[in-house]
Amino acid sequence: MTESGRVYKELKQDVITCVLSPGLSVSEAELCSRYQASRTPIREACRKLSEEGLMQIVPFRGYTVTPLTIEEYRNLYEVQASLDPMMAALAAERATPEQLKEIDFWASYEYHAGQKSSYYTFLEWNKQFHLAIAAATQNQVLAEMASNMQVRLMRYFYLVIIMDSYGAQLVKEHREIVKAIRSGHAQKASERAAEHVTNTVNRTAAIDVRSATLPAASISGSAGWLSQTHMKVRPRTKKPAGAKLTSV
Repeated sequence: MTESGRVYKELKQDVITCVLSPGLSVSEAELCSRYQASRTPIREACRKLSEEGLMQIVPFRGYTVTPLTIEEYRNLYEVQASLDPMMAALAAERATPEQLKEIDFWASYEYHAGQKSSYYTFLEWNKQFHLAIAAATQNQVLAEMASNMQVRLMRYFYLVIIMDSYGAQLVKEHREIVKAIRSGHAQKASERAAEHVTNTVNRTAAIDVRSATLPAASISGSAGWLSQTHMKVRPRTKKPAGAKLTSV
């Protein structure tokens, strides 16, 4: 992996999991210090993340982690309400036996309610589950759209929308989608996926993302946030044995 690739991967993971908080302003020098890299890899990584909607380039000042907003959240779910049923239907028609095993695997996580580590692991498996369905459509454009959507949604699940109490229900819904896809019945798969999106929207109807964005006073020029003692570092998900993690 190139230096630019390493920085991009690590920086993106920190943005997705909200180790770098939404709304956080940071200089190029601070990023160079944290990721032990020169300016060029940092600039390339930030440019890619800007194109993906995860960071904003502030001319002559540095970068800002894209804030979470209720508008973006609703927009993402409007897209998901159209994409997920379509992808499930196509997967039911096109998935290879190997892809069916992959989808089934990512839906098999035994979720433990009340355990934060289990919740964060579930979020990664949830992303991989939806990406596996996207891959099974055999449509690269759909897969790319699904990847961007899932990555941007994950920040909300990490920081704002705590689904802990719904863990068992989410797993059950995933397994119902798998069952429909395995049956090869496109309409049934589409219906199960649509129900899953609708249920998720209903579960999160009362969210307020205002508290997820740092106030300006707390993200001014100080580099203190870079210290590991001041950062809320969440446990990184390890690759399960036999699983194939999809890059995002």
